[in-house]
Amino acid sequence: MESSAPKRVSKACDACKLRKVKCNGQERCQQCSHLGLRCVYSVSSKSRSQGKRGRVISEYKTRTANVNATSPPILPASSEHAGPQSPHGSLNTLLLNRRCLYAEPADSRTVAHPVNAGPQFGQAFFLDLIPDYVDGVYPVWPVITETELREYIATMDTDQEIRSFVHAFGACTLNLTRYGDKRTEEVLQTIETLMDYSIETIRPAYKSFRSSVMRVMQSMFIHNCLMTMQASDAAFHYMRDSITAVQLLRIDNPETMAHLPPPERSRRQRMYWQAYIHERFVAILDYRHAVLPPLDDLPEDDPTIPIQVHDGFNQIIKLFRLLDPEFLKNWLGSQGGNVTSSWIEAKSRELEGDEESNAREMESLLMQRADLAITREWLRTLVWRLAMSQTLLSSRSSKECLSLLFPVRLSQNLRRQVSEMSREDIEVHGSSITQKLFEITDTIADVLIHVPAATLEETALRIEDYLFILDFVLQFPTLDQTRRGILLGKLERLQSLFPEVCSATNSPNLPFDMQSPTGDPWYQVTQSKIGPEMSAEPAGLEGLVPVQNFEQSQSARRDSQQAAWNHISRRLSMATFNTS
Repeated sequence: MESSAPKRVSKACDACKLRKVKCNGQERCQQCSHLGLRCVYSVSSKSRSQGKRGRVISEYKTRTANVNATSPPILPASSEHAGPQSPHGSLNTLLLNRRCLYAEPADSRTVAHPVNAGPQFGQAFFLDLIPDYVDGVYPVWPVITETELREYIATMDTDQEIRSFVHAFGACTLNLTRYGDKRTEEVLQTIETLMDYSIETIRPAYKSFRSSVMRVMQSMFIHNCLMTMQASDAAFHYMRDSITAVQLLRIDNPETMAHLPPPERSRRQRMYWQAYIHERFVAILDYRHAVLPPLDDLPEDDPTIPIQVHDGFNQIIKLFRLLDPEFLKNWLGSQGGNVTSSWIEAKSRELEGDEESNAREMESLLMQRADLAITREWLRTLVWRLAMSQTLLSSRSSKECLSLLFPVRLSQNLRRQVSEMSREDIEVHGSSITQKLFEITDTIADVLIHVPAATLEETALRIEDYLFILDFVLQFPTLDQTRRGILLGKLERLQSLFPEVCSATNSPNLPFDMQSPTGDPWYQVTQSKIGPEMSAEPAGLEGLVPVQNFEQSQSARRDSQQAAWNHISRRLSMATFNTS
């Protein structure tokens, strides 16, 4: 028998009811077809309940999704983030959540931003990350304060935009503060889960869009994670997204900034420079054009942040200001570029600065010291490579910046500096510092392979410095397999150049064919600059080659050179590194 209260079929599908938009009532309605949603008409005996906008999407997801996985906690579990939930969720569910949250309804009057629960990381999880952020992230990204973070976390369960930002903060904090043994597969999965949720829920720029400091930093946090994951195209997208949001804030406009309190002006200026630094680094790394011009001045003094943070950040800005439009034009090989000896010397002088002043500044800095030291050596390497590309170098130049041997001299200085730093002080700067160290190490290897030293003793010292730096760089977990393979390949090349020699009698013909091939561009340049008298054979090798009518008095010298050669050979052959 039928019930006295007959059930009725809704005239609107479930998705349209939840979004409160007009449904045409077809078997697959126009709205669901357009958005790619599952179109379902539920049978109900009750009148439609309006409910709360913060619950409706979660209820619809429960009815339409079939997901039963658990998000991997990396901190002790708490009741706030317990319970079954997928770390990523099904793709259809995530698309549904995002479209239901941010698709503008027909009347274009969207005001509230319901919360997409997403992966179950509660407030306690993010609050536990704040000490790591304050110690390891804020000193080099001095924009979002601890107080702001606590306020954001307190409201993340009621505001979707804030919740999306908080997940980006969590991903970036883990990315920059979990290194060495702490950077486990579980941590990497958690970073990606947090980042993916932030990307999936970041609010599109509809007609009512207004930029904010929070939006700028969210894109920067995502950019940082993607750079570490070697997702260069996606990272570039979010870097440019953050730059767009920066430009919308009119930070370069004095009239716009005048009404802000001095600490807020300084903070926004630091954020602008942060975006500038990131873009300049990517411009060099990926050979891309930069669009954000530098501000006229450094950030204003801000008594609300530690003086070491303020001064250290300003020093980094000064270094990256050297990557001006003329430098980028020369680096990209654009029309109008003009690399001359005088330009190389001028840039080198800017990088050197005052040695005593630089030493005092380094002593007063903590977190930024490693970034400053390695960035300065990286920039010096870039200037040298520009000089190399224009064949401006010579082994006999009295000016270090124009010497073919500059990179190996740089390796001595770099070895000394990194020996005075902890690995944590360096790794906290993320994948960018790893990339800089790779560029330096790669350049040193090229010089060792293609530019002979004056003596075998000098070659041995070069090799020792190089192997120290190589071992240091290869231990970074953020060094990708491609770059790792490049460095190991050049180590193998060096090993092949120094085969062990048993004796001049047993090895009358040493492998001269292992010298640089004539088709090698490095070979072409170095041979033209070194001169024929130095290019005949590797340094010291002539003493190991039997020469007709060789005088007996040279036997001791030959034995000494053979010992030095074999020392280099054994040192290189003992250099084995993990390839994974």
